[in-house]
Amino acid sequence: MQADRVPERDDVEERYHWDLSTFYNDSSWEKDFERIDEMVKPIEEMQSKLNTHEDIVKVLSLRAELMRFTDKLYTYASLRADEDTRNSYAQARKSRMLSKLAEVNGKIAWIEPEILSNPAVDEGSFGVMNYHVKRIVRKRGHMLSAEEEALIARASDIFSSPYQTFNFLAHADMKFPTIADESGRDVELSEGRYISFLQNRDRRVRRDAFNALLGTYSSFRNTLACTLAYNVKANNYLAVSHHFQSALEAALHEDNVPVELYNNLIETTHGRINILSKYLELKREALDLEELDMYDLYVPIVHPPEMKLPFERARELILEACRPLGEDYCDVIKSAFERRWIDLYENRGKMTGAYSGGCYDSDPYILMNYRDDIDSVFTLAHELGHSMHTYLANRSQPYIYSRYPIFVAEIPSTLNEALLQEYLIRTTSDLTLKAYLLNNLCESFRTTVYRQVMFAEFEKLVHEMDAEGEPLTAEKLSDTYYRLNSGYYPVINGDRMISMEWARVPHFYYNFYVYKYATSFCASQLFVERVLEGEKDGYIEMLRAGGSDDPLEIIKRGGVDMMDRKIMDAAFNNFDRAIRELKGALQDLGAI
Repeated sequence: MQADRVPERDDVEERYHWDLSTFYNDSSWEKDFERIDEMVKPIEEMQSKLNTHEDIVKVLSLRAELMRFTDKLYTYASLRADEDTRNSYAQARKSRMLSKLAEVNGKIAWIEPEILSNPAVDEGSFGVMNYHVKRIVRKRGHMLSAEEEALIARASDIFSSPYQTFNFLAHADMKFPTIADESGRDVELSEGRYISFLQNRDRRVRRDAFNALLGTYSSFRNTLACTLAYNVKANNYLAVSHHFQSALEAALHEDNVPVELYNNLIETTHGRINILSKYLELKREALDLEELDMYDLYVPIVHPPEMKLPFERARELILEACRPLGEDYCDVIKSAFERRWIDLYENRGKMTGAYSGGCYDSDPYILMNYRDDIDSVFTLAHELGHSMHTYLANRSQPYIYSRYPIFVAEIPSTLNEALLQEYLIRTTSDLTLKAYLLNNLCESFRTTVYRQVMFAEFEKLVHEMDAEGEPLTAEKLSDTYYRLNSGYYPVINGDRMISMEWARVPHFYYNFYVYKYATSFCASQLFVERVLEGEKDGYIEMLRAGGSDDPLEIIKRGGVDMMDRKIMDAAFNNFDRAIRELKGALQDLGAI
């Protein structure tokens, strides 16, 4: 029987590929790559000459111009590399760019130490550079000498090598087996198809996919433990080198986020595990299982009627859902579809998952692995939220303030999802579809809050273990993950294979990134209420603010104070309410 194979890139129609020709082609990229060194020279010539405010503004302006130029080069190289990780030319180009960035950063690493050595930096005005300089001054006490910063900067591609190794192994070299679907047909397993297998109504298919995928990772467990361990070591080394108490403190410092917020998030979530357990018990009852296993978590309690959703239908739904954000917002989303910002379908070797990319001088591109299902529609809405954030910030801020902090980034993505959720529930009279959507909302809480907080706690634990000299072996990582997973899912006697899940999570290489999913999701719950009440202006201005202030301040000006623990309480209360509504809908359907 012929297996259903993952298509090659050339098998996917070009209209479903992103159009990168709007800002580069291979030849023009090479020409601009050769210009980098000449742009560095005037910056190097200013070393030891930053005597006045005007000198500081000039060197920071030259650096911004250089960074804008290299951002554009890196974006093209990275997007091309992600189209097909097996393409050696594209991978080599990205590698060249990373090496050149490390070299450039080494050559200009003297700038901030020299600025901080000048007492005049604490006085007077720097015009448009005021906040930029303020962030530099904040690094005082954590900045090394110019020579030491240059050494660290030149090693940046070395510090990133654990992730690069993981990326090649997981997305290019690792081969997943075929499994039999519910009809007995052999289907090739891939990361892009994994969740669809876990959503299958046939429990045998779910279990086989779960064991096949994590079993494949398990066969590389020592290599993957090595890549993750050395990524952790790099983070801890850089934190200690810059006089931080921990890698966590160092990671949060850039956004001026207190460690207290991170710890409060974990503590608050632990206090609400009972709500998650209530949802999981409802799921067990609705699926008519004696007990749940980890491979049962993604299967919907209710399957919607006729939920085959091709891309064209997804476009219509997202545009309708986003109307409360205004006509201008929707017009830009239309251009995303018309101008081919989106690389839509899976192809062999393509980066898994989804993301929004781009730079100041390009469209905010989106990588997808679209599956014509409702989850893919929500993912597309999510990534369009990121791209709209990029679009609005790029057009409202100068380059130096266009790049918004990651802490803010997940608010517009999850808000778009919430608007889609609300629109679909409001416009359907189908009780089955409504129940499915309520289930989807509950799943969003489970995966975006509880799951991401569990990831955040795992990340914190493994960094602490390494800092205390404890080797991060495959066995230690697996045991730690299994114990943590058991604490978050106490009502599940999970298959021991879940202990290998840490090996497939790319976000563990992103340096304390995942907690921001949870905080942003909770914030977006409040923002969406304001938007639906017609108060969208504060939210849109938050998107336009980009990185022009500290993220907590930007969000607060938009109307939400993230240091108020009531924000988290409100989110968990919404989850509890959604569970009750889901249970009522299931009772109306006679499903429980």
